[in-house]
Amino acid sequence: MSIHFDRYRTDHFALLNPIRKRTGFTLLELIIATSILSIIALLIYPAYRTSSRSYQLSVVQSNLQQNARIGMKKMVKELEAGMVVIPEESNDATGEGSINYGYKREKPYKMAFYAWNSTSGTSDNDKIAVYAALPTLNTEPVPPSEGEEPLLYIRIRKYTSSEWNDPEPFVLSDVKVTQLNFIMGGDNQDEILITLELAQAGTLREWRTYKIASAARLGAR
Repeated sequence: MSIHFDRYRTDHFALLNPIRKRTGFTLLELIIATSILSIIALLIYPAYRTSSRSYQLSVVQSNLQQNARIGMKKMVKELEAGMVVIPEESNDATGEGSINYGYKREKPYKMAFYAWNSTSGTSDNDKIAVYAALPTLNTEPVPPSEGEEPLLYIRIRKYTSSEWNDPEPFVLSDVKVTQLNFIMGGDNQDEILITLELAQAGTLREWRTYKIASAARLGAR
């Protein structure tokens, strides 16, 4: 027994029984899906941006606090190992090119002093200078309120040498000094009040500041 289909019957059978698999999305479905995704992104982005900015600001603030505390601790340590403050009019406070690190009340952003040792007198002691300056070697101490924000430096001149050592920064280069005051006051001139304020720019170039104050006593060993 055989079954025969002529051309007409075969075509007619195929039209009555279409078996096809549909793949992909229609244009309408793509438009709807894109719209939903866009709405979700618009809802999430502000929260993400706020969270990201808060995190970045917290990192900047933490960096400022850490640098301020480290810088202040180093200054207090050096001053408490000091002996006598060197005034601005003294030649002992003069460095290369007549740069003067000596202390003057009208210029509180610099302080020079003799380091303490067992030798009597002051001529055989190392000299130490703490000051604010622009990040350039052998530059004058500068008021933090003027021009570009300076850095915090320390220099040491050994009593066996006629030259000051290279400046050593107390803070990172991206952290700037916006205020530095050495104030000798009261009846006891050995008491020194130090105020230090640092600033750093965030990712959006907005500046954040942190201020710290401490007291030191010369020769407080």
